[in-house]
Amino acid sequence: MLFTIDKDSLLNKLKIVEKVTAQRGNVQPVLANVLFEAENNVLNLSATDLEISVKAKTTVAVKKEGKITLPAKKLLEIVAKLPDKPVEFSLNEDTNVVSITCGNSKFEIIGISAQEFPKLEEEIVGGTEIEIEMEPLLKSIKNTVYAAANYENRNVISGVFCLIKNNMLEMAATDGNRLTRIIEPIKNKDEKSAKIIIPSKTLNEFVRICSFVAEDKVILTVDKSRFTLKTMNFSMYSRLIEGEYPPYEQLIPKSTTNNAIVSRDDLILALDRVSTMVYDRTSIVKFMFADGKLMLKAETPNSGTSEDVIDCEYTGEDLAIAFNYKYVLDSVRTMESKSVKIGLNGSLSATVFKPASEENYICLIMPIQIR
Repeated sequence: MLFTIDKDSLLNKLKIVEKVTAQRGNVQPVLANVLFEAENNVLNLSATDLEISVKAKTTVAVKKEGKITLPAKKLLEIVAKLPDKPVEFSLNEDTNVVSITCGNSKFEIIGISAQEFPKLEEEIVGGTEIEIEMEPLLKSIKNTVYAAANYENRNVISGVFCLIKNNMLEMAATDGNRLTRIIEPIKNKDEKSAKIIIPSKTLNEFVRICSFVAEDKVILTVDKSRFTLKTMNFSMYSRLIEGEYPPYEQLIPKSTTNNAIVSRDDLILALDRVSTMVYDRTSIVKFMFADGKLMLKAETPNSGTSEDVIDCEYTGEDLAIAFNYKYVLDSVRTMESKSVKIGLNGSLSATVFKPASEENYICLIMPIQIR
């Protein structure tokens, strides 16, 4: 194997695949590596942790075809420090040692044979294929995935529910303490449909990868247990979570008796200030609505208290309610609106947080009982 590649292009592709490599020390050593395949003037970089697989490709000058796996973290560290010049990779097939040359810099890395790298499943034959615009997809993921349960649980609520029907994309996530749901219009020209549960880990990885690429559309292909997300420059493969997602629509209140509108930025800054005195074991902040004001208060036993007051438009009786402040911040920070609507039905009922400028996204947060 012998090829030359632009340093920035190589660094970009390594950033796409590196995080997918297996991080634990008790897995196969080759899973900590990236597979390099150079042929037909194309370089394919692949990585997997056996749950998620990612492949990125770029055009290179291939003088000799070949393939090898190289340690992801060490390689990324090396490439990031190289000068902005063409980088040459040369493989000694007898020793699996790759020489990396860039200007006056030279490194030799010991690789693992490509034969030890697991075969990646990339194509789903006979699955449903849907083209989706990247913008509404990314927005929907960012507005829901943070509320999914811890992925280590491996149950349905550790994934994000996704429904594609007609020209609509609906996504929802819950961990039992909060629920997020968003509905976004999409251009589904063939009006294909899909109803799936995607692992939150996979969607977080997809969002991270998209920060390194500029793509307008992605092709989603699904069958009963697997799916792929594919663009011109990269592809991602993962398994779906099987099971029945909770009927979350039943939890969303049709109306709320007490309603407030607050500045998004004011709420974020006030919560950030007040949280300095939050009791770490509970993360509780009290919200007190009265007389056109919202008071936020936190306290830690044997340490002290904090409080902050912001203006709000409020209709309803004076009300005190408490939340895990992190849940509120997670929700409000994803909103693009200048103001946040807060809908309440009492101090013990789930509270609705949503952007004042749109109706398609809501976050439902369960309060914590104040004693």
